Amino acid sequence: MDGLLVDSERLERRVWRAAAHDHGVELSDARFASFVGHPADECERLLVGYYGPAFDVPAFLATCHRRMRALVDAEGVPLRPGAREWLGFVAGLGIPLGLATSSGPALVRERLGDLVSAFAAVVTRADVARGKPHPDLYLEAAARLGVAPEAGLAVEDSPAGARAALAAGMPVVVIPDLVPTPPDVAARVAGVFDSLDAVREAAARAWAASRGAPADASVATRSIGRREA
Repeated sequence: MDGLLVDSERLERRVWRAAAHDHGVELSDARFASFVGHPADECERLLVGYYGPAFDVPAFLATCHRRMRALVDAEGVPLRPGAREWLGFVAGLGIPLGLATSSGPALVRERLGDLVSAFAAVVTRADVARGKPHPDLYLEAAARLGVAPEAGLAVEDSPAGARAALAAGMPVVVIPDLVPTPPDVAARVAGVFDSLDAVREAAARAWAASRGAPADASVATRSIGRREA
């Protein structure tokens, strides 16, 4: 969800930088990147590792939540380019969609709005014992969709998410956002793309080729309810 369907990672980076300043520490881009795609418990562990056991992690996270709430109220959380079209394309082919996110249920509802209805299965960090890069989220999503993991396709933006899907036995395509795809992950995935539109166009060509039909990414697209960011 975050960084793939909604453009929340840049907002989070602004918030975490400001919160770090409030708490008297520095947060570089490289350090922020290490949090991307990980659940809250892993982020807490990383914070202690970076700033020491005396660092007040609960207070820092409370500052982040307060600042993020104010920023979202003021600006909203925009969708990533091509997100609505990608969901409509897949749904138009009759392929069920699942969401496997390190975020919690409240953030899913807030950030996706009416787009939640596009998903036949929604699995959040609250539903599994371990978050990404462990495979639990993707295994649970596949189980709820009633498909074998290897019969699905994971679409990810973060290395942690890609590793989770690979560990679940799923083929993966990656659309990097703030964090480049490392070579060890790029070597194992089905493809690395610049955008969701590029994935949709490639999928349309592959789908059409498998059926001997013209490749038109708009043919299978149906309307997904609109939400103003």
